[in-house]
Amino acid sequence: MTPSIAKQEELDRLVAYLDVNLGFITELLQADIRLFIRQADGKIALYNYYQSNRDSLYMDAHNLDKTKGKTLDAHKDIFVHKAFEHGRPVIGQYGLVINNRPIQEFAYPIVMPDDSKEVVAVIAVERDIYLTRASLGQHWDSIADNLVRSLQERINTKQTQVRFPLISLGEGVIIVRKPSNIFFISPFAIHLLSELGGHHSNQFVGRSLDELFAGCLRKSRGKNPRAAIAQIEEVSLARRTVVLRYIDINAEISVVLIKDISEIKIKDTLLREIHHRVKNNIQTVSSLLRMQSRRYPELKEAFNEAISRTSSISLVHETLSTAEDIEQVDFGSLAGTIIREVVASFGVQDLKLNFHCPEKVFIISEKATNLALVLNELLSNSLEHAGSSLGEININLYAEPGKLPHTQDLLLVVEDNGKGFPEGFDYKTNSGLGWEIVRNLAEDSLGAEVTLENRKSGGARVKLRLPSIILTN
Repeated sequence: MTPSIAKQEELDRLVAYLDVNLGFITELLQADIRLFIRQADGKIALYNYYQSNRDSLYMDAHNLDKTKGKTLDAHKDIFVHKAFEHGRPVIGQYGLVINNRPIQEFAYPIVMPDDSKEVVAVIAVERDIYLTRASLGQHWDSIADNLVRSLQERINTKQTQVRFPLISLGEGVIIVRKPSNIFFISPFAIHLLSELGGHHSNQFVGRSLDELFAGCLRKSRGKNPRAAIAQIEEVSLARRTVVLRYIDINAEISVVLIKDISEIKIKDTLLREIHHRVKNNIQTVSSLLRMQSRRYPELKEAFNEAISRTSSISLVHETLSTAEDIEQVDFGSLAGTIIREVVASFGVQDLKLNFHCPEKVFIISEKATNLALVLNELLSNSLEHAGSSLGEININLYAEPGKLPHTQDLLLVVEDNGKGFPEGFDYKTNSGLGWEIVRNLAEDSLGAEVTLENRKSGGARVKLRLPSIILTN
């Protein structure tokens, strides 16, 4: 019996969720994965394949890429066909060979989260018997079952916005059976933990991480629920520091990724000191500009603009000199400080200022200075040119899904209730230094889309969309 066709919109959302998470699973299982989906016309086709970076079964990725979109051959992929037909996991027998390597295939059905329980996708996992036996060993089957079951559970509970992080190079893997006992640990994780605490390799399985880290300095670095990361933690002993990412798989197991960041910590300390000194030097420049402005009162306005710009740059370096992670900046918090300082420098009275940033937005630190200067210019422009009718400025900073898959754009909107832009105004040809800074930094350096318009209720609005600038992982 041919199952009913799921709504295309629901199917697209489900497939996108599987697509973004299967990279994590293929790396963890050290296996190759193919994703088959039931299309709107009822036919079953290969949607995508996912190769382990370590030792893929498929040596020629180009030829495999040509098979995307091809209809399922029930005779060649009999296990996938059975999983679609019967709605149950199908475990292949030993004896299959790909590129002279003995493999075993597992086919896991994925069903729609409704009463129909229609099988709309099958995850085909192909593992090298000898390779996976040497890595995950006897635990491979149960780990694979838990990982796929966690995908289905999140689909059933409408948590498809959660995605697993990618495993980076240099990360070891620890798998914990809840509440806390280690039941698998990769060789590289054993190496890192042995260096950290002097433990022997046979002392890990069956123990808890709390036991292993007794006597170590432990520091929480937050969490990332969107990436299923329940906790990020730094653990230090003597000169060694590791970072652990606790990934919540399901009610049964957690995966902990461990990475040595000892050298990074040393570099971070040096960079923080550099940012601190740069901040002090910029503040010295600001002091010199103030002194000069008193000597040349006719140039006071130009000096004040320069002081405001250098202060915004100084704030970025001050933030980075004290940040937990100098690779990223909480721009929402930084923007709030910049806004307060710019408004205070203009000495505006009776101004209603509304700054709205609904959630933390982290951007890569090297982008922060340019964006801080752009914000400074846009706010200064409203304060300087909006006219006597100015009584309110609204600044909104928020994230929206990007045009590229799995990315987020940052939107910055500055609007006021002043006199608005003059008729025919074009910021691209305006000769003012402020708009030149916006053009050079927002458009050229940050790749922003800049939109200017007059509000229907009166006043001006500037909207910036900065593509793929927000750090999501």
